[in-house]
Amino acid sequence: MWRTSALSALSARALTVEAPLVLWLGLAALVGFALLVALRGPRRVRVPSTGAARGPLGALDLPWVASLALRFGALALVAVTAARPVGLVAENPASGSGVDLVIALDASGSMLALDAELDGRQVTRLDLAKRVVADFVRARSGDRIGLVAFGEHAFTQCPLTVDHRLVLESLERVDVGVVGDATALGEAIGLGARRLRSAGGPDDARRILVLVTDGRHNSGKLAPKTAADLARLGGVRIHAVGIGTDGLVPFAQPGAEAPMRFERVDLDRETLQLVADATGGRFFQARRPEDLRAVTDAIDRLEARPRALDPRFRHASLAPLTLALALALLLTEAALAHGLVRRLP
Repeated sequence: MWRTSALSALSARALTVEAPLVLWLGLAALVGFALLVALRGPRRVRVPSTGAARGPLGALDLPWVASLALRFGALALVAVTAARPVGLVAENPASGSGVDLVIALDASGSMLALDAELDGRQVTRLDLAKRVVADFVRARSGDRIGLVAFGEHAFTQCPLTVDHRLVLESLERVDVGVVGDATALGEAIGLGARRLRSAGGPDDARRILVLVTDGRHNSGKLAPKTAADLARLGGVRIHAVGIGTDGLVPFAQPGAEAPMRFERVDLDRETLQLVADATGGRFFQARRPEDLRAVTDAIDRLEARPRALDPRFRHASLAPLTLALALALLLTEAALAHGLVRRLP
């Protein structure tokens, strides 16, 4: 694997041939043929379907010249193809020294609370969280991002990937109740940390878990503090985000005429603060919709965007390209000779 900077790709080494002797022999033969054409004169050299060139060399027939030039160009490209041309192709133009980041999103029943606002309308906590997380993902260019959804259990909604479009599509498919109505914070932390540790990469890579929840741990066998300690041992830093208002909150009922119900959803601030402190992260609380956006902006600043690495390049054969160009020239000449400037008898 040949490695260079982006500027080196523009140097003379960006394009080369593996058999230069073949190239020189082919071009020499082409030059010899061109001299033969000149010596015989335009009256003796004919291009089918365009007629012979008339007059002295200074007054060549333009269709004849164009057809001859296209044929010479095609022959030159065939010579280049025979010399096996190669060029430098960027192998990782979008990569960088970014962080590995997993977002663990609460999809328990309490995320159906209607105490959030989005674009002037009342929405559930999950709808708002998905919109803000999507904006956060779009801003993290260069990172590998994964998504974990959790409720009574946790599962990987999207593995770590640099394809942020795939992450956004997976985020849209997260819905309340797909993994139960309870909240298994410990399992969410444990699964997110495992995904980060098993993703590979250098030992000093930055591994971040963003935990977004509105409730307290009430499901699963793994305690949040134990999961956080294990994450710390694996080099994972956790930023915990608690969302939602205090007191009774409205919930929508199934059915258009179902009455609104109110429930109390308690946020376990102490546990979330403990989880963040154990791993060197921070705990944020977002009581209002605008607070949640401010939280993601703060996390974005804490985990600064990466410096892009110089792309790596590899040699790739350009023979198919040069051969295709030669064929295109021949097809153009044929269209010119047999169609556009075809002479009538």
